Amino acid sequence: MVYITPLDADSRTLENLPPHIHPWLRAVVALGFLSFFASTFLLFILGFRLIQWQMKSKRTNQFVILIFNLLWADIQQSLAFLLNVEWLRLDTVDIDNPICFAQGWLVSTGDLASGVWCFLIGLHTFASVILDFRLKPRCFFQVIIAMWVFIYGVSAIGVGMYQKELYVRSGVWCWIHHDLQDLRLWTHYVWIFIFEFGTVIIYAIIYTVLIQRIRSGHYSEFEERRVKAIANLMVAYPVVYVVCTLPLASARMAAMSGSPPSLARLCLSGAMITSNGWLDVLLYTLTRRIMIFSDEPPADNNGIDTFSAFWAESPKRFGAACTVVANPSDRHHHKRTRTWTGRGVVALPSSNNSTDDLYGPGDKDIKLVTTTQITSEPAQPEDYEAMEAEARKHRPRTPVGRWSEDSANMKDLELAHIPD
Repeated sequence: MVYITPLDADSRTLENLPPHIHPWLRAVVALGFLSFFASTFLLFILGFRLIQWQMKSKRTNQFVILIFNLLWADIQQSLAFLLNVEWLRLDTVDIDNPICFAQGWLVSTGDLASGVWCFLIGLHTFASVILDFRLKPRCFFQVIIAMWVFIYGVSAIGVGMYQKELYVRSGVWCWIHHDLQDLRLWTHYVWIFIFEFGTVIIYAIIYTVLIQRIRSGHYSEFEERRVKAIANLMVAYPVVYVVCTLPLASARMAAMSGSPPSLARLCLSGAMITSNGWLDVLLYTLTRRIMIFSDEPPADNNGIDTFSAFWAESPKRFGAACTVVANPSDRHHHKRTRTWTGRGVVALPSSNNSTDDLYGPGDKDIKLVTTTQITSEPAQPEDYEAMEAEARKHRPRTPVGRWSEDSANMKDLELAHIPD
């Protein structure tokens, strides 16, 4: 056990916050509140969906459960920095205040948990999209439990060793005492950097494999455009996580090497890392919305079909085209044709847009060539949404829903009989 020296100026209570730090700390609190609210809101939505799916279909979706766990991690992380509102209220960082210990614990568990679940989501994406592999439900839930035991177990090592002496002032909030550098390193930063680089490597492999499959003709012409957009989309996942977490991790590592960062730099880094929550909510609701907001649990074997590149052009989802081509023997009399394209359209090239042009003067034979091309395309997120909307119309109505519809119909009839 490392002996902790009496608290120095960098660890003891800060009697008065420097005036120039107040705006910085307010920004940290505001972004922490935004992440806390966004993560909590989406957590409740997913919780409702998971219960609804289990009651209706007796199954869930692994990716949605991983997002649920990531949101719980983001809530802890955002709450840690949201507690800075207490230091703003008191105009001091008081290490004897119970908020100090709570903040230190939430910083340790929230940062570590966020890295763990970002990494596992990347690993799950790699397994489902590239390898077409999923864990069995029992094994999957065992991994979930094991990861939370790891997160809280690693964070509890320092608490078990040093109890209340562990968390003191570290800049403008509370965290592990700066004399415990090995504890900081092996219970926090080593794992943070492992998960950062692991997440980057996993998504880099996914991107490389998808691009290689596109070049090798693995996908159809229609699928190529969509898969390329999705491959570009996946770059955002590691970028968001690394950009948010790297500044604070590098600032703390610099402090361990003898170059402590300024309070303003710490606040800026804190504002970035606490933005993890609202950025994750924004990213996943935009790119995997069919997984999150579906009335029915999406199948775990959907793979890449569950992604939605919101900037990509929406393809035409339904329809067919039949082309009828007439080849008269006298090609000299066949003028430039006009073609119509669209859904369910018969295109008839001719010189004057009439059936007389199917044969020329003096011809004894008529040759009619009909070309029908049928293309099977994978269902898109928009297709799932359209099919679910149609399915809802045909579901049996509940007594409450029937009463509501009957009431609405009665009101329409009453309004119709009111004289002008």
